[in-house]
Amino acid sequence: MGDVDIRPDLAGEGGGLVDDFDGTIADLRFVMTDYDGNVPDPVPVGRIAFDIDGEESVQLYSVGGNADFAPDETGRGLKKLKSKAALTKTCKYIMFVDSLVQSGFPLNRLDPKDCSSVIGTVGHFLRKAVEFKGLKRKKDDRDSTVLLCTKIISLPGEDGGKGKAKGKSKSAAPDDTLADAVAGIIQGVIIENDGEVAKKNLLSALFKSEDVKALDDKKGALKLASDDTFLKSRDEWTYEEGMLKME
Repeated sequence: MGDVDIRPDLAGEGGGLVDDFDGTIADLRFVMTDYDGNVPDPVPVGRIAFDIDGEESVQLYSVGGNADFAPDETGRGLKKLKSKAALTKTCKYIMFVDSLVQSGFPLNRLDPKDCSSVIGTVGHFLRKAVEFKGLKRKKDDRDSTVLLCTKIISLPGEDGGKGKAKGKSKSAAPDDTLADAVAGIIQGVIIENDGEVAKKNLLSALFKSEDVKALDDKKGALKLASDDTFLKSRDEWTYEEGMLKME
């Protein structure tokens, strides 16, 4: 586990442009990136994968310099390389997590050293302009924007929104063939994780699953796997408090 505080209340002072959508935080981990060659040395960022109507969109959120932080071995936390033991409030990752808290995500559910607690959150996300104190703005500078949460639809483990676009009607009951196929893939993930897996980690695994990609209705499969009603209805496993278990 990392040793850097990544929760907004503990912070010090200091992909494509998707916008205005309902979606699910399907995965969140810390990685190193050179922004496709736009910076000379890779820097640490929070990599957030959103499920938007069954399609994945990845956004990168700055956390600080590569002299101060690096991803830990799990990718869910950060290691300090010097004396800094917390992120600053001006980094985009903290802005994003703070927007979750301001929208209703309970602060006591945020692990200060592990970012995975927000995986599975369904919300509305909107890009907002931000200003960084101490930086002079040039006349022709464009607004710096960051994708933030403006509304929590459901928390991880809750039966609520499914990350659908606004205005869409309820889906029909899932096709039995698709439901059985998804159940089989989920069973495989549970077995690979020694008989139990958190829903938030399940969704992350399914986004990368070649078996899911091979399905005719990948979008429907991912929506089904995020549906608590479906997860509770299956006999292959038990599902309680966000955990799937097989004996």
